[in-house]
This record gives sequence, C-alpha cells and structure tokens, in this order.
Amino acid sequence: MKLILFLSIFPVLYLLVVKPEYIAALFFTITIADINFEVGGASFRAILGILLLARTIIPDKKTEYPSIFSTNAFYIFLLILYATLVTIAYDLATITFVKITGQVIIATFCGYHYFMRKGRYDLLKISLIISGLICLGDLAYTYAVVGTFPVQRIYESLLGITQDVNENGDFIEKINHNFYGQICAMCFVFLLHEYVTNTDKKRDQTQLIILPLMLLGVLMSTSRSSLLGLIGISIFQLRLMIKSGQNATKAIRVVMIMASALILSFLLFSVVKDSLNLRLDFVDRISERLIDEPLAVFQKRLGLNYNAQALDAMEWREEASANAFEAFLRLKPIEQIFGIGYWGFVERNLGHTHLPPHNGFLLLLIENGIIGFAIYILLVFAVIRISNRTLPSSSPIISVIIFMFLYCVGQNGELTNGTTFLFLVTLIGQSVYTEKIKYGHGMKLTEMTKRHFSMTAN
Repeated sequence: MKLILFLSIFPVLYLLVVKPEYIAALFFTITIADINFEVGGASFRAILGILLLARTIIPDKKTEYPSIFSTNAFYIFLLILYATLVTIAYDLATITFVKITGQVIIATFCGYHYFMRKGRYDLLKISLIISGLICLGDLAYTYAVVGTFPVQRIYESLLGITQDVNENGDFIEKINHNFYGQICAMCFVFLLHEYVTNTDKKRDQTQLIILPLMLLGVLMSTSRSSLLGLIGISIFQLRLMIKSGQNATKAIRVVMIMASALILSFLLFSVVKDSLNLRLDFVDRISERLIDEPLAVFQKRLGLNYNAQALDAMEWREEASANAFEAFLRLKPIEQIFGIGYWGFVERNLGHTHLPPHNGFLLLLIENGIIGFAIYILLVFAVIRISNRTLPSSSPIISVIIFMFLYCVGQNGELTNGTTFLFLVTLIGQSVYTEKIKYGHGMKLTEMTKRHFSMTAN
C-alpha cells in the first residue's frame, strides 16, 4: 500500500499541471476530514498543500482575478500574523503551531484561488460531502468492528497505521468523536440550505439521500455541540421555508427526512447490542450523552427535580467556561489586550485541568486578546454582511459559518482552523466574483476592480 502511495505522486504531478482543481478537491477533502499520513517520512497533506500552492504561481488565463490581499481575506492573514507574533513573544511557537499555521495559510490561499478559477463553490461542496461520508464510514466501522470509542479510521486500517494503546490495552484517542459529528453536521446544514434555495429537482433528489445519512452521522457521534448547531440552523431554515408558501412542501419533506433519520438511529441503538456486539458501557454512554445529560440540564434550568449524576460532561463544560472567563479577568491588562499566544491557556494551566476551556470564543479571546478577538468577529460579520448584500441569493456557506459559531460554544480551536477559514475565504471569493459580473460588463477583472473602487471612493 505504501508503495502504491509513493507511485501515486506521478499522476498527482500530472494532474497538478493539467487539472489542478482535482488536486484542490483532494486537498480540501483531507483538510476537512483531517486525514494525514506519512509518505517517505513526510506528511502527505503537507506535500499536497505545498504542491497545490506552488501551482497557483504558474500563469494561467483562467486565474486573472483580484489579489486575495485586496479583499477582506487580507484580514485573515493579518490575524494569522498577529497570532504568530504573540505566540513567538511568549516562546510558544512549537513545531505543532508552525504546522497548523502553515496548513491554515495554504488552505486559505488555495480556497480563494480555486474558487476564482470557476466562480463556483463546487469543489468545496464535493469535498465537504466526501468528508461527511468518510466520517460516517469511520463511525460505522468503529461501531461494527471495535464496539466502543475512540473512533477508528478506515484509512488508517487500510494503510496499516497502528493505533496507540494505554497500559490497559485501550485505544488512545487521536481525534475527539465530536469532530466526526461536526463534519457530518456541516455537510447537513450546507445541503439543507441548498435544498431550501434550489429549484433543480435532480439536485434535490441527491440531497434527499445524503441529508439523512449526515444526520445519522451526527447522532452516531453523540456530539451534543453538533446536534445543537444543527438543530439551530435547521429551525431557522425551516422557518424560512414555511414562511414562503412555495417551499411549504419542501419543509414538510425535510421534517419527514429528519424524523425518519431519528427513528432509524434509535432503532440502530436498540439493536446494536446483539447485531454488533457493542460493549454494554458504550451503549449506556450513548444514551447518557444524547438523552440523560441534556434532559438533566434542561430540568435543572427550569428548577425541576433532576438526576445530578447525569449532568457529567455538560455541567463540567459550563464550569470550565466559567473558570476560563475568570482566568481571563485575572490576566494582566496587557495580556488581556494582546493575548497570551497559541496554547497559552493550557501551558499556564489556567483552567487547573491541563485542558483547553471547551469554549471556542473564550479560547480565541485568551490566546489572541481583545485585539485578535475583535479582528476575527468584525471580519466574519463584515464578510456575511457583504455577502448578503452582494449575492443574488443567500450562500449555504453562511449557514456553515453560523453553525460553527454555535458548535464552538462547547468546543475549542475550530473557529480559526484551516476548515473554517477555507469556508470563510470561499464566501469572500463569492462576493468578489459576483461584483465582477455586476460591475465588470465584460472588462478585465483588473479594470473592473479599479473602476469599482473608483465608484466607491466617489
């Protein structure tokens, strides 16, 4: 298998020259699905990303578009530079930080470049769907073969990548199971948004097949953060559909799809003990995470009697967030303003657990300070506002970004990873490309950009 991977570098190089969008789709997929392995001692994702970035330098008539640095994407790179300087100042620029930062830069630049080649988000959409199916497959494989978390990845089994175990012989978790639910939920809200706004019946049929699969993946992951974000976005989208009379039938169909997926999931959980030989404690854990804990928290908020033992992780996350905010208030004023650098919260053990705060917004605030936090929030809202004003119809990428905001209330660094910036820069590209059509009238993009900015100034 490793020999096959090594030999595959030659068709990859060929496609980079003649069909670079194929390699872009592959890179986007392994970035979103967080797939990586070594080829000849080097990271496959890093090699692919560097080659793809280098390909953007080759002149191409299809790639005449405004520079990424002349768009709002400039502020993404400004935030990355700012975070890097703060991290270096606190001597936290580890190899891990360099790798993550490099991936974010490559994903951002290539996301913009390969969107502008076509003026469509098809590559990103295909990559997201494939990533969702990969994560669903990993969950199904774990349920059927291992019978308990952590999630085991199919590609690692195919490549013979050994999974580390602890002293008890249990697998050590590499990627939290919430991640798999996150990707499935992102795919779900993206396709649901398209389904709401789409008039192509053939496309609708394809989405009707994938939507319940992605919902099933969210439930199998037992990720409450993903479920919360998915429900929030789905209610918003269904409200829009019902409000417009012509989409009322679609709304009923989507509700039926979601109900069917829920019934299918509960049926699955009820028979897993016998058919898949799952460990009993794993089945009990599924029930606790999806039913007992949320119900106990809800009853507590209403002042009703509740099972205190069922609160577990949800109560702990709330406490961790409160402790993190108190830790921020105890920082020196200069640290509150400028931040304490990447992973500074854990390095200083500010939460007294040697863990991140499990609140993406607090982590962003603590690591990047008030300045970095303000740059990020203002950037996202500005991009969404411009998109709503520029695009003829609402982009499904907006639903994905809003989902990420809801999801990260109970998670960590996903707000600033390569996947989130990949979607954000594609939304920026959509607005820029639409402005080209609206103001260009067939002129070159460079001329269009000058005239547009001249009109704005006047």
